Amino acid sequence: MTSQLTDTAPPTRRRSRILALDVVRGFALCGILLVNLPPLFNLDSVDAHGDPLAFYRFYEDFVQNRFFPIFSFLFGIGFGLMWLSASERSPRPRLALLRRFAFLGVLGVVHQLLQPGEALLPYAIVGIVVLLPSTWIPARFLTPVTTVLGAVLLIAAIASGGGLAVIPGLFLLGFATGCSGFVKRTLDHPGRLALVGSLALAVTLIGFAVTDYETRQIDQWINAGLGMTMALTYVVVIVLLLRTPAEAALRMIFSPLGRTALSNYVGATVIMIGVRFVVPDLSRFDSHGGYLVGLIICLGIIIVQVVGSSLWLRFFGQGPLEKLWRIVTWGRRSGPQPHEFTRMTSS
Repeated sequence: MTSQLTDTAPPTRRRSRILALDVVRGFALCGILLVNLPPLFNLDSVDAHGDPLAFYRFYEDFVQNRFFPIFSFLFGIGFGLMWLSASERSPRPRLALLRRFAFLGVLGVVHQLLQPGEALLPYAIVGIVVLLPSTWIPARFLTPVTTVLGAVLLIAAIASGGGLAVIPGLFLLGFATGCSGFVKRTLDHPGRLALVGSLALAVTLIGFAVTDYETRQIDQWINAGLGMTMALTYVVVIVLLLRTPAEAALRMIFSPLGRTALSNYVGATVIMIGVRFVVPDLSRFDSHGGYLVGLIICLGIIIVQVVGSSLWLRFFGQGPLEKLWRIVTWGRRSGPQPHEFTRMTSS
């Protein structure tokens, strides 16, 4: 095992971090926390009369399937950025990235014991089955092939109702984006980004105008499609806000979360399970099925993680699981600051 961990010399040249990716990733992490709230605390979706709870309707329309696509796309972007570094500096880059996915898979198996709906294991499997083989596509065809294939897979996944099926398509689209330099070009043209966001918002508003809650729940392809347009709208809004005075606040709150996303993703599960052990029934604390107190708990976790991540990064520069992930990937402590969940991206 030792020889395997030392046969790949890690890149020595570091690519500068992209603030927007860190901030968007941190923002998505907060949304994922809300997504995990109902299943971890077994919150009901209907009231005593069998009607959907108001908070649950909000959760389904604005949270569920809205943040997971962001995370998946960022994971693909990070893999693309990492592939550029690995292929430039390492003689056996695919072996290093295979170890990287293997570590994620092992961590995912353990995390599944705490949270059966977690994303790390599916990410690792799809990464090995889809992303790694795509690196054999000739460089001149890599971006167009992964873009077209990713778009086809994503459309098929949306038509089938979304969920985990969107991972391969978003991974490939993110990979194409990351390895083509499209991220920087997009950030350099905010007007184009605003246009894309406006179109996504328009589609979202039209989708909500012509359907009702029941229809969106029955026809899951509608919900999945709106999830994509809403996710894109969220991303555009956050990125454009980074060009305003709000940038300082967004950087302070979301960047530390994004830079330690893997550690915070797993850590949030541990914290929530600890809270559930102490307070197993949230519904007895409010008249909204426990969702209101659950949101307060999530806010508390976010505050703790923002403060904790900021302090940790000040002294160590990288999250604990991110650090271990890098060691397993490259075989020693020196090497690049990778685009982890984030730059491999994306949990």
